[in-house]
Amino acid sequence: MRSLKYLLRRSTIDESTKYAYRWLFSRAQQLQRRSQLHLKSKSLFGIFRHLIHQYHRHVPIEYLCGSAMFFNRLFIVNQHVLIPRRDSESLIHHIQQLYKSNKNKQSIIEIGTGSGCLSITLSRLFPHWQIHACDISSSALRIACNNAYLHHCSNIEFHYGDLFNSHFLENNSFDMIISNPPYISKDQLSQCNQGIFHEPSIALFAHPPLKFYSEIIHRAINGWLKDGGYIIFECSPFNVNQIKELLENQFEQIEICFDTNQLARVISGKKKYLKPYQKR
Repeated sequence: MRSLKYLLRRSTIDESTKYAYRWLFSRAQQLQRRSQLHLKSKSLFGIFRHLIHQYHRHVPIEYLCGSAMFFNRLFIVNQHVLIPRRDSESLIHHIQQLYKSNKNKQSIIEIGTGSGCLSITLSRLFPHWQIHACDISSSALRIACNNAYLHHCSNIEFHYGDLFNSHFLENNSFDMIISNPPYISKDQLSQCNQGIFHEPSIALFAHPPLKFYSEIIHRAINGWLKDGGYIIFECSPFNVNQIKELLENQFEQIEICFDTNQLARVISGKKKYLKPYQKR
C-alpha cells in the first residue's frame, strides 16, 4: 500500500491516472486472491505493475478490470467484445420514449450484440418483451450469455450467425430491430484513440462504412420487420445523414437523437404500412 500511496503523491500523475491506478490496484488484489495462473508474478505489486504497464500501453482499463458500467449495471467485458459506452445509453433512452405508452409485448432482434448490454438492459426494463440477440462471434456470445445470467434475464434468446447469410433467421419477423453495427472506415483511423485498437476489429470497422446499415435495412424491408415496427441504429455524426437517406423510401417518422455531448448518436424510423395491393 505504501507503493500505491507513493505513486499517487507523484506530481507528474494527473487525476485521471490516479483514479485508474486505484481501480487497477483493486483489480490486482482481486487477481491475487484468485491466484491467476497465467500471470508471471504472483505478488500483489507484481500484478499491479503488470496492469500499470498494460494501461500505459493503452489497453482500456475496462479490459484490465474485466468489467464496465452501462445504464447503472455492471457488465463482464474482455477483448472479444466492445466496451459499453455511455453514448449507447442514448439508444435505450430513445426506446423508452417510443414505448412509454405502449405496454404490449414486443419481439426484438439485436444485430451484433457483443457484451449484450443493450439487449440485457432492455430485458430488465421490459421483462414482458421477447428479445433475440445475435452475433457472428461465438466468443462474444459467451460473454453475452454470462452477462444475461448475471442479470437474471429469462426473456433473451441468443443466436450465432452471419447477417450476410440470406438463410440466417429467415422466415422470422420482429416488432423492432436494433443495432450498433461496425461503421468506422479506414480513412477515419487517424482520428481514433489508441485504445480502440485493442477492441475487436470485426465490431468496429466496415468497408464500405454503410455496409451493415444497408444490409439490415434490406432485411427489415424484406420481412424481418413488421409493418409499423421500428428500426433503431446507433450511429455517428459522420454517417447519420447517409443512413437517413437509406431509410427515407420505406420508413416514416425518422428521428435523430443526440447524446450528452449533443452529437447525433441514434437514428430511428417506423416501417410504413403497405396498402393491400402493395403487399408482397
